[in-house]
Amino acid sequence: AFLVLDGLTSTMQEKVFKEHKTSKYNQMLYINSLSACVSITTLLLTGSLGPAVDFFFSHPRFILDSATLSGAAVASQFFIYSLVQDFGALTFAATMNVRQVVSIIVSYITYGHHITLPQIFGLAAVFSALFYKSCAASRGAAKKDADPKLSGDSGAAYGAAGDAKAGAV
Repeated sequence: AFLVLDGLTSTMQEKVFKEHKTSKYNQMLYINSLSACVSITTLLLTGSLGPAVDFFFSHPRFILDSATLSGAAVASQFFIYSLVQDFGALTFAATMNVRQVVSIIVSYITYGHHITLPQIFGLAAVFSALFYKSCAASRGAAKKDADPKLSGDSGAAYGAAGDAKAGAV
């Protein structure tokens, strides 16, 4: 379930950006507010809210660490929402996969892990498939932009009537 929902997240964010003309700040506010409500509800239902608050205030270092982690999370969300809003969900997915491949390679180098030939082929296959999918999507988007019938831009197809219709909305 996690992988399915994780895969739908950036696609839905892109859809909300396009259809509802929302800002990344609105999306960050609503998603984080919902996440906070789910967390508080879970703590209340499990009876863990009191111990969690006690732990928070009895460990001053935890306060600093959680504030640092929260700041990093906000910065990451800002860049993620910017990437999805400006370039789309596919570019975001490709970026995250490149990040993961680079992270794996850096881990192998840093910690002296041995990489096997099947692992190299696996990384190459995944990266090649993602690269191909990104290139195919880019070509499809370029064709769509070049042909007004494919882009769904009714204003371009109908001329002044489309402009009057758009102005009436």
